[in-house]
Amino acid sequence: MRSQEGLPDAIAELWAGRAPRRGPRPRLSVAGVAEAAVAVADDAGLAALSLQSVAGRLGIATTGLYRYVDSKRTLVEIAVDHATGPPPALPAGDWAAAVRRWSQELLATHRRHPWLSDVEPSGMPRTPNPLAWLDRLLGALADAPGLDDPMSAALLLEAVVGRYAALLRSVQPAGDGGTEELLGHLAGARAGDFPFLARAVDRDWSDVEREFDFAVGTVLRGLVR
Repeated sequence: MRSQEGLPDAIAELWAGRAPRRGPRPRLSVAGVAEAAVAVADDAGLAALSLQSVAGRLGIATTGLYRYVDSKRTLVEIAVDHATGPPPALPAGDWAAAVRRWSQELLATHRRHPWLSDVEPSGMPRTPNPLAWLDRLLGALADAPGLDDPMSAALLLEAVVGRYAALLRSVQPAGDGGTEELLGHLAGARAGDFPFLARAVDRDWSDVEREFDFAVGTVLRGLVR
């Protein structure tokens, strides 16, 4: 079902903070469904998130879950909203420090819920928390001198966070066939085949946080004129 605003009832409930249904008080709430959906995705990844798996976790029939969410898309959206939570407070008076803090906090959110980086965007968010994060970032970017297009800058920073969150998930310890072992091989036995790569990877490549700070800093330097 859809609200008067054209949103699915579950998403309208997140915005209004109320149950839009009439009649007896339902056994569950949209917030409870979202919490169960996050638990499923945290345990088994985004691919495991479905109406059936969430219904099973809640101990109800899949058909009963349709009273709360109308589709898999809505289920993912409310799960993302719940996992993301409200945005952090940002330091005042230093727009670059505020953007760095925003980026670090969003990366930390992705690390708590790794499946977030698997969610494919299908347009602007429709739920409150992701939009609140975007608004908070735009507020920081509003103070960046000479920045003509803060929305494009915000979307770029979101993409940087998502990319490095995915990279963090892919890091495997040496000896497990991970990327570090492969790059060590390229820098050693195959250095003649990849001379520039061999020099570039002669470092502690696994320090993804350092790479992330470098990426965010590079974006910030490119934003101002």
